Amino acid sequence: MAVKSVPTCGGGVLKPSERARHAALTEQLRSAVRWVQELPRGYAFRFPDDPAISPCLVEWVVLERRRCPSIEFEILASDRGEPVILRLTGREGIKALAGRLAPDRAAR
Repeated sequence: MAVKSVPTCGGGVLKPSERARHAALTEQLRSAVRWVQELPRGYAFRFPDDPAISPCLVEWVVLERRRCPSIEFEILASDRGEPVILRLTGREGIKALAGRLAPDRAAR
């Protein structure tokens, strides 16, 4: 019987300055989340249409992808004035990792 591995994140792949930046971005984005929607294999986070948010999201995704390669990232942005959506999804077990932006979660 095959054993399924649990997805993990490796903070050690980031340099100390990148880890500090990632932690700061995580806190900034967590405070900007307007709602969280649970998906079958992850979460969707809605952010306000704020010009400062999109660059932070992109930078966070770049760092997070290196830490957590098993998470799939999708940023949805449409007409001006509409919220920006970040979807974090993946295989079974990914929710524990993908939920780190939820406002009620402690930093990890």
